[in-house]
Amino acid sequence: MSIAASEKTELKRDITRWNRRLGWALVVFFPLSYATAWWSKQIVDGTVLNSWVSFFNVLIQVIATLVLLTHAGYSFYVFGFPAPRWNLRAINGYAAYLVLLIYLMSQAATDIEPQHTILVWISFTLIGIHVLVAGYLAYKRPRRETLLKKDIRALISPDAQTLEEIAQSRAAGTAPTDVPVLEAKSLNVDLGSVRVLFDVDLRVMPGEIIALMGNNGAGKTTTLRTLAGLTPATGGSVLLDGFAVTTLTPAGRAELGLSLIIGGRAVFGPLSVRENLEMFAYRLGLSSAELESRIEKAKEVFPWIAERSSQSAATLSGGEQQMLAIAQALVVRPKILLIDEFSLGLSPKIVGELIDVVRTISENGTAVLLVEQSASVACEVADRVYALERGSIVLAEDSTILAAEPERLTNLYLQGSATQGSSV
Repeated sequence: MSIAASEKTELKRDITRWNRRLGWALVVFFPLSYATAWWSKQIVDGTVLNSWVSFFNVLIQVIATLVLLTHAGYSFYVFGFPAPRWNLRAINGYAAYLVLLIYLMSQAATDIEPQHTILVWISFTLIGIHVLVAGYLAYKRPRRETLLKKDIRALISPDAQTLEEIAQSRAAGTAPTDVPVLEAKSLNVDLGSVRVLFDVDLRVMPGEIIALMGNNGAGKTTTLRTLAGLTPATGGSVLLDGFAVTTLTPAGRAELGLSLIIGGRAVFGPLSVRENLEMFAYRLGLSSAELESRIEKAKEVFPWIAERSSQSAATLSGGEQQMLAIAQALVVRPKILLIDEFSLGLSPKIVGELIDVVRTISENGTAVLLVEQSASVACEVADRVYALERGSIVLAEDSTILAAEPERLTNLYLQGSATQGSSV
């Protein structure tokens, strides 16, 4: 992080800290002011205790009012009125202003002393001037499209700013071109105090099928989880379509077109086959007609889905569950599909069917990165092959070359096994 960015971040933290402190002061002093007012009414007038309680009551009310005015003034000095975007700090400021108005209105309605009335009207006048000036500045501010849905999303989504910047770049025609759909640069991952990935570099071009190979414990699944955002990277970067997405959550990366099929039973067991397909398509906001069209295309690839649409996914065989998981990808149509443990535990017949499906997905424009332990399957389905050994990429080659030189992969597996055996 640059010095300027670090200073800006620290300034935002200071702003948030002071707003929080003023907020806590409000929480303490306002109830206390009403409590002292009630207490002063319970004590007989003219007594010494009554004099001290009355003085304390006035003091607390003055402090509470000053804190409220400071909170409102500070919030709107920093964030403006109206706020350029909805966020927690802006809402904090609006809430303070609302409490101030309610307080002043209650004072105007209940106080009969002239000095209180004068103070209330002075406050109303100052607020009115502030609103008029702020309204004029807001009118002069350059217009932009404001949608409530986007503003709420910006409030609750940690990915909103990055996703908006990417969308603006694409709309302006300044998005990177001729770049990998997915790329990892010097990717490092620590699990606890142990480093499991060391400077991993890989790239997947649009429509390309890549196989990631390696022995058990080499770091294949961790690589996929890190690319998908499920495991945080300790160092390096992840790029989607040339945009840095290392800080995005898995949901943010999915919104940009990345889908991950986890190893094992990657389906919702209690749901039916059709409900699984609908669940994965839900986040896309598809119309009923478009959803039905995509499900029909998935049925063309896997005809058995039509016959078992109402069957619980948990009752499917392992191979059928893997097919259903890939069918979900057919419905979602991601830009890049990550598949963990592609052929593990499946019969050769099912593996052959899945290879044909993956090729179909690739031909439709979706890039595929799959974890595969079988050298023959990897060379058959993939365009290029990466091999991991003890968390590092030790081989990156075209599958046609490796298919002609199978001893290279055999030696690699034997060396990896020997290394793992010697380290136990």
